[in-house]
Amino acid sequence: MNKLITLTYLLLLVTSLMAQQTFTLEQAIDYGLENSSQAQLNQLELQDAEGQILEFKSIGIPKINGAVNYQYSPNIATFILPDFITPAINGSLINYNLIDPSQAIPPASGGNPAQFGTSHNLTAGLELQALLFDGSFFVGLQAQKLYRELVQRQAELPELDIKSNVQKAFLAVLIAKRNEGLLQKNISNLQNTLRETKAIYENGFAEKLDVDRLELSLNNLNVEAGKVQRLIELSYNLLKFQMTYPLNEPIEIDGDLDALLAEINMESAAGEQLDLSRRPELAVIETGEELAQMNVKRLKAAYLPSLVGFANYSKQLQRNDLFDSEDNPWFTVSNIGASLQVPIFDGLDKKAKMQRARIELDKTAIQKRDFERGVTLEVQNAKIAFLNANQTVETTKKSLDLAQQIYDITQIKYKEGVGSSIEVTQAERELYAAQSANMNALYELLVAKTDLDKALGKL
Repeated sequence: MNKLITLTYLLLLVTSLMAQQTFTLEQAIDYGLENSSQAQLNQLELQDAEGQILEFKSIGIPKINGAVNYQYSPNIATFILPDFITPAINGSLINYNLIDPSQAIPPASGGNPAQFGTSHNLTAGLELQALLFDGSFFVGLQAQKLYRELVQRQAELPELDIKSNVQKAFLAVLIAKRNEGLLQKNISNLQNTLRETKAIYENGFAEKLDVDRLELSLNNLNVEAGKVQRLIELSYNLLKFQMTYPLNEPIEIDGDLDALLAEINMESAAGEQLDLSRRPELAVIETGEELAQMNVKRLKAAYLPSLVGFANYSKQLQRNDLFDSEDNPWFTVSNIGASLQVPIFDGLDKKAKMQRARIELDKTAIQKRDFERGVTLEVQNAKIAFLNANQTVETTKKSLDLAQQIYDITQIKYKEGVGSSIEVTQAERELYAAQSANMNALYELLVAKTDLDKALGKL
């Protein structure tokens, strides 16, 4: 039974390891871009834009409609006609001297009832309508191409945030794992020191208090190691979230913190000049500006006449007995024509729209200027934060080296019997604090570099 349980456990472990995926930083960013909810929304927006473009194009595409109409009249409408038959008959009889004028039949005063039409009426026909000329429509076609480009460029805007968020989460995992390795090293060193101190105490050359202090420090380090383990788990969860990776599936990263730090060129990064064309927001604003200009042009074209052509072709069947082939045959009706509409006065509607379109164009120009100023400020602040982070790294590195030297010296003094355990404990705490400060500074430097790259449009 125990063998079966062990085999099952090993099988599950192997399956879990096989299912686990490992990502480099570039792979994690690509995965995030491909699977993010925003990317899916962007794809839907592009599809919607294509639908809107096709909808607008349909205005200028010729349209054909077919219709079949059938009408049955159980009682054909009756019309009253003036009595023009009786006077004609009277005149003929009088002209041929068949009767005297006094013998003429008086005409019916109420007229004669008459029915026109047939009981069954069937019409089948086709109608063609085509837009021949409309200035605003043809300008609108050009605007639709710009609209597609605008939607595509808007889809690129969230990519900067996705890249930045994934990269920061990836770096957080690297830092947490580096911190874990550092803690494990400190625990191992402290365990060795504790064993040596216990041996010295058992030989009567150390106090029990020295052993207790070391055991307390070891316990504190183990507590910190547990916190770091949970921090690593939280960092992985954040990375999964930013990548839109399934939160309940395992994941591993493949990255070298030292290699990422070595890639940072302080002089090159600090001297990098802003190129606004790298920022996708500028392309969106400029495309919006072109669209606003196109809208003004479209409204101007609306003052031109529009011409619509049409053609109709139909067959009509009029019979009292619908299925009697000896009755009336099919009759053909057809016509071709055009309709010209000339705008004369629209109640100032187009003038008001033109005014609003020009205002929108002016607003776009202001937004472009504000964006340029905002990005310039963003880059300047990012450079300052980057330089400050680098200076903090250098300072904490010196402090770490100094704390390490002090710790090493106090250890030697204590082993030689010329130092106290209090000095060792104090040096130990200062070393751990310097290590933590240096880890935080390294992370802040990498985050500052990410923010600077984002501001420069280099992500």
